[in-house]
Amino acid sequence: MTTRIERISSYLKEQTDAILQDGLNNEPGIDALLCALDLHLDRANVSKDLNRLWKEGRAVKVQGKPVYYLDYTVLSRHFPNQYIPSIISKNENLTDFLSMQPYKKVHTENNYFNNTLDDMIGAKGSLSEVIINAKSAISYPPYGIHCLILGNAGVGKTLLTQRMYNFACQVRKADSIPFMTLSCQNYQENPQLFSEALFGSKTKNNSRYSPSIFETCKNGIIVLEQIDRLPFSCQTQLASILSRKRYHTIYQQDEQQLQSMIIATTSKNNDDCKIETLAKFMPIQLKMEDIDKRGIYEKIELIMDLFSEEAIHTHTTIRVHKDIIAWLASKKFPNNIIQMRNEIQISCSKAYMEINDPKKQIVYVSFQSLSLELLSQTENTQNLNSNIFSLLSCIPSDYLQFNQDGTSNAATIFKNAPNMFKEHRMRQFIDEFNVNVEELKDINHYVKKNINVLKDCPSPQLEGLHKNINPYVYQVTMQKINERQLLKKLSEHPQLLYGILLHITNYISRIEHGQTGIDTSKSMTKYVYHNEYLCAKDIYQEFSSLYSFTPSEREIDFLASYLAIANQWINHINVAILVICHGKHIASEMVDYVKKSVQGTFFIDSIDFNEDMQLNDLLELACIKANDLNQGAGVLITCDMEPLTSVSEYIHKQTNIPTKSVNNINLMDLLNLTNQTTSPLNDLDQIRIKPDHEQKKIRKETQSEFIEQIKERVISKTVSFIDVNKSTSILETCLKNTLKELHMEYTDVLAIKYLCHCTNMLERIIRNETWDYQKSHLFMKENSYMIHVIEHGLEFAANSFSIKIPLSELIYVTQIFLPEEQY
Repeated sequence: MTTRIERISSYLKEQTDAILQDGLNNEPGIDALLCALDLHLDRANVSKDLNRLWKEGRAVKVQGKPVYYLDYTVLSRHFPNQYIPSIISKNENLTDFLSMQPYKKVHTENNYFNNTLDDMIGAKGSLSEVIINAKSAISYPPYGIHCLILGNAGVGKTLLTQRMYNFACQVRKADSIPFMTLSCQNYQENPQLFSEALFGSKTKNNSRYSPSIFETCKNGIIVLEQIDRLPFSCQTQLASILSRKRYHTIYQQDEQQLQSMIIATTSKNNDDCKIETLAKFMPIQLKMEDIDKRGIYEKIELIMDLFSEEAIHTHTTIRVHKDIIAWLASKKFPNNIIQMRNEIQISCSKAYMEINDPKKQIVYVSFQSLSLELLSQTENTQNLNSNIFSLLSCIPSDYLQFNQDGTSNAATIFKNAPNMFKEHRMRQFIDEFNVNVEELKDINHYVKKNINVLKDCPSPQLEGLHKNINPYVYQVTMQKINERQLLKKLSEHPQLLYGILLHITNYISRIEHGQTGIDTSKSMTKYVYHNEYLCAKDIYQEFSSLYSFTPSEREIDFLASYLAIANQWINHINVAILVICHGKHIASEMVDYVKKSVQGTFFIDSIDFNEDMQLNDLLELACIKANDLNQGAGVLITCDMEPLTSVSEYIHKQTNIPTKSVNNINLMDLLNLTNQTTSPLNDLDQIRIKPDHEQKKIRKETQSEFIEQIKERVISKTVSFIDVNKSTSILETCLKNTLKELHMEYTDVLAIKYLCHCTNMLERIIRNETWDYQKSHLFMKENSYMIHVIEHGLEFAANSFSIKIPLSELIYVTQIFLPEEQY
């Protein structure tokens, strides 16, 4: 039985949709009285339920007398990628927050899917060359150039021919042109039928003639599917017509000029004997790769596209968790799109059966919905899964929703992600290396993180960094390093120095613009890293003579620390790991997983202690393996339980190799330990497993102490009347929830900005002295999702102080979470 609040919610959706069709300026929304009259309910109960829908984020409240409501889901669908506030003040209108026309709902399946060559999935990727050649073939006057489309079954050859037809209509500026598709398989056993199609035939009683396909498709396109199924005699006939560009019919005496374009498709290679006769008369040949070879990004796009198809076909909203998308993308589909479509249809059909209330028309696709065949695949996809989840991270929600009309906000975000984030992410990555050393609390910690990133940095990022380094800075620094024997090896790994080279470039740039500070510091590295300190001072003296400045001791320390830690990294000897576990394959499988998951240089091996192995055999084998593994820094012995916990001591006594034992090992701990051994700043004594609860406790205690200092030293001195303890306690919760929803890590800098600004913001709003923001429409258009998350995160604070946070203030808070170049 439908509850009262669900009846009200359905009514609100219908009325909101009707209001949007008529235009937002005519009706502000639905009030409780109108809803009560239409549904024959008590007005007080309706008002209470409408307010509940608003609190749950399912409705938007328009303040005034009376109070009006609009359905949030319907608004989001009509205005994709727009910021929609949860509450609108008396003097505001919803149109003030929208910078584009409402999305027009599509009612036909064919109109939803993009139907041009440029909108094909892969048009800017694996199919870019195919699309260019297809366009050139269609555009060539007067009738186009004959094409051969190559590719295995299910890659989308038929779809490509349809898009080529649409492009031909566009080029010729016509609503339609003659178009015919023939399946060559139909003529495999009856070549005479194909001849009749080419040259025409007499109909019943020889009184009428059936026209040739070239007459029927004059000035149009003829598609011959599966040309390899065509008998050799038929191919010869067609090849003759293509070579002479002329044909004759049984009902015309004179030969006719060929005025049609031929597109043939095949799953064979162009040099296959079955099609070589025709292939040489097809000047343009378009090769379509299998979907598993087209790149993971395009594969995910195809999966989303197929879920959109199912949403349209079933008139059902489909919600799919990211895990399902990732699982499908990681699997092999030998039969390409056909097999992928079948798997998705199976999953949707199983999910559809789980709907408890058919009226809701929302299907949730879970792992239980996938076919047993798909779930049983066991490819090694650890690295692939990492790439998939990295790509899907641009979608903010865990669930991807495909609406009944085929639209999907998540799919739109994913499709536009490369254009939106490629340049921004590169700039953001480069800016991570631009730091003011005066603000660094721990130089060594920063440098270690810096070098850890650079050692495995991909080529595009390295190139981006290199382009931003002053060539003179690069030349002088490398020259000075080469002059010192102890540091000379650094020149063989220049990428490790990109961080400091970029920092020096930025430091000199700031000096040229007069941004210098007073140096009151004393050197901290002069005696700790003596050789590196002398080199750093020598480098800066070269720059100071040219740019007329005196480097601070802090800057020299930073450069010296960087050189010293980079040098340690290059000359580091790794601690090795020997894994010993009970069972036939446990240790070896753990090691195999580590080798596929951990990047960098490390040394690891395993021993499977099974029931057929005697303990003395194990001890002898452990000594042999320890000798092979040891690089000079010792061997870490990891084991599961007794009697293996004392193997470490035995190895040390027998071989004198430094050893250390870690017991009760599991896969997560082993990954952690292996990552530690790749760092040059850990030795055998320092490598250890830190319990997860201990890490969380330390982090929490550190944060609490830090917040107390901020309250006392900063916030309390900038506000007049607001309770600092209450406000910061509430805002800490708001910040935690916001970071969780944005998938961002907590940092002290972020906490300072957020707590200081928001405490003062709360006081301004209580005083009714809020800040304005220029160009708010542009900012909303670019950051609608983040504004929504910020507003949702601050609801606790707004409710606690009984205030409404205006949009202008939300924009200022949003800027705290954005990279600086974005505002």
